[in-house]
Amino acid sequence: MTLQAAPAPQTRLQFIDAARAVAILLMLEGHFISSTLAPEWHSRGHPFYETWLYVRGMTAPMFFTVTGLVFAYLLSGAKEPGFFRVRRVRRGFIRAGELLFWGYLLQLNVKHLGNPSNGQPDAWSGGFHVLQCIAVGLLGLLLMFGLLRRWGLSSLMIGYTGLALGMFLLGVLLSNHAGYLPAGAPAWLQNPLKGPVSNFPIAPWLGYTFYGAVLGVFVRMREGVIHPLLMLGAGLLLRGCGKWIDQGLAWMILNLTGKSMESAVIPTGFHMRVGEMLLVLGVLVWIEKRFHPLPAWFLTVGRNTFFIYVAHTIVLYGSIFGLGLHLLWEEALNPWQAALGAVIFCGAFAWAAQGVEPLARRWKKWRERAADAD
Repeated sequence: MTLQAAPAPQTRLQFIDAARAVAILLMLEGHFISSTLAPEWHSRGHPFYETWLYVRGMTAPMFFTVTGLVFAYLLSGAKEPGFFRVRRVRRGFIRAGELLFWGYLLQLNVKHLGNPSNGQPDAWSGGFHVLQCIAVGLLGLLLMFGLLRRWGLSSLMIGYTGLALGMFLLGVLLSNHAGYLPAGAPAWLQNPLKGPVSNFPIAPWLGYTFYGAVLGVFVRMREGVIHPLLMLGAGLLLRGCGKWIDQGLAWMILNLTGKSMESAVIPTGFHMRVGEMLLVLGVLVWIEKRFHPLPAWFLTVGRNTFFIYVAHTIVLYGSIFGLGLHLLWEEALNPWQAALGAVIFCGAFAWAAQGVEPLARRWKKWRERAADAD
């Protein structure tokens, strides 16, 4: 997700914006259908529902992967000396702060700021969700960039790979730990690792972000020129072998830490999903090369994912104000109604995104005129 609403430069890699557009549209339809589809239609075993459910599971990995890809690609192209002199570094810290602010703000609900029975705040307000996790991921990318920049892009790729593996291994350990961590800490401090409201804890989710960063640095090393067959081949390899990679790494870390294997939780879908992300990106690279330029409206959606994310949480879930579409249609629609509603929902936000950049340009001109007048 990006907070930038400025028009894309001509040298921008279109497949990145296309990937972000795919991710946000998948998110919109997934959230709408899951919120409005009546329970009797949640038919496990039905091929259409199972296919939709599997594709929906790709949404969050795609978001995290593309976030790391675009941020590391831009960051690794910085030419300024030092660390804080780098414009991308300064903007990265600001963006992380903005994501944290909006992440927690969107979890507030004026109707549930306090529980009338005991005066306690709503537990969801301190939850750890997508925006907070991405913010921490950006900070991790910046830190590794600061440590390894002087050693070259190859070292930066190795560092990001280490972070990705570290997040997966930490996720394995957390899955096999009984109780919340850090033990005895307030819930809002536990949630980023393992807490009562850990919707997207940093481990293993930031593993996708750091793997995306590896790809972003790789694309920078190739000066933005990458063959789709390379990504498709790597994607197929991980898609086919990801289960065994997960199992091998999990058994290794559990053995090293002396965990019991009898009831151990062994995740087997992480690196398989990484392979699927590479397959999607490889297809988008091929589409960009074959149908360049891609439709402008579609790329505009990809450049304004942050606006769409914030707006959809308010419109659909009633974030902040407590009034949303879920009050009208929560688990009340049949599959045809939910599908039609999802199309309209996605189309409405795709249309709204087209007006973000013109408004941003007008706002920038107004600020410049105001500054000149002073």
